[in-house]
Amino acid sequence: MPMQNKTEWATIGKIVALFGVRGELKVLPLTDIPDRFTSLKAVHVSTDGHTFKRCTITSVRPYKGEMLLVKLEGITSANDAEALRDQSLWIPESELAQLPPDSYYQHDILGLKVYTLSNQEVGQIVDLFPTGGNDVYVVRTPERKEVMIPAIKTVVRQIDVLRGVMYIDPLPGLLDDEAVLDNSNEEDEEGQDEFGVE
Repeated sequence: MPMQNKTEWATIGKIVALFGVRGELKVLPLTDIPDRFTSLKAVHVSTDGHTFKRCTITSVRPYKGEMLLVKLEGITSANDAEALRDQSLWIPESELAQLPPDSYYQHDILGLKVYTLSNQEVGQIVDLFPTGGNDVYVVRTPERKEVMIPAIKTVVRQIDVLRGVMYIDPLPGLLDDEAVLDNSNEEDEEGQDEFGVE
């Protein structure tokens, strides 16, 4: 019986494809904590973030790049695995690991309002993605354009999760018109790195 949303949840991965014919799942981890999946006995599967089904993890092994191959109890065929494609893997916030200083969970970062040190509103963080050196936050401006903010300490000066704000000291040209992407009709992308995100 699926569990209803009686607690706070955090996304730690996404099922992107099946692997083989025995029900293994290709999972993209959404965590910077090493061995996050190997330390878990179970995850909760959900497509909407409201209804969750608990699944016991029976095996985890590395795959190409950052991907993992995860086997869940009861998922024994390609058909079983295919039914889970594009679903997210969640854990209760109570199971989240303690993070080091200047590190934040992805759900803490998403939705923050971003301001410059002079209190100029930049927009709201709508996505984040890793790059080779540091992560990047995607900020949607009030004009529904996108600004890419590198998650480095010289730019991100303060993160106040409690009040839902982030203060940045933008690099020269970062907020110029030519640096702002006009994706007003699309969804967006973004990320974070020197400030670790699970």
